[in-house]
Amino acid sequence: MGMFDYLEVQQKIPGYAGIPDEEFQTKSFENLMDKYIITVKGHLYRERWQYEWVEEPEHFLKGYIRKIEGSLTREYLTDFHGDIIFYTSKPITENRVWRDYTARFTEGRLARIWYEDKQY
Repeated sequence: MGMFDYLEVQQKIPGYAGIPDEEFQTKSFENLMDKYIITVKGHLYRERWQYEWVEEPEHFLKGYIRKIEGSLTREYLTDFHGDIIFYTSKPITENRVWRDYTARFTEGRLARIWYEDKQY
């Protein structure tokens, strides 16, 4: 399956009665488990954390990676130009439909969002 990034959409999108209350997945960026946000005003930014390795001898990897509190930064992608394809793992209907959303950005601003349903 591979890695992906998360996408939060803070505005109404087709197929939802209101603003979605879930995080979507996308492979349109670096696939490093980063979180991207489309704001109400149509801007795009990435949340970045710094991480540290925590030694724990009883852990199967002998440790784990943890976010460093207070290290969150927001990087606004003001020059992003292109499409972001995103999706959810929740079923759309019982007919095994997969919904791919596309968010098109033009010079750093959201132009529109649409979706395509695919049978699988």
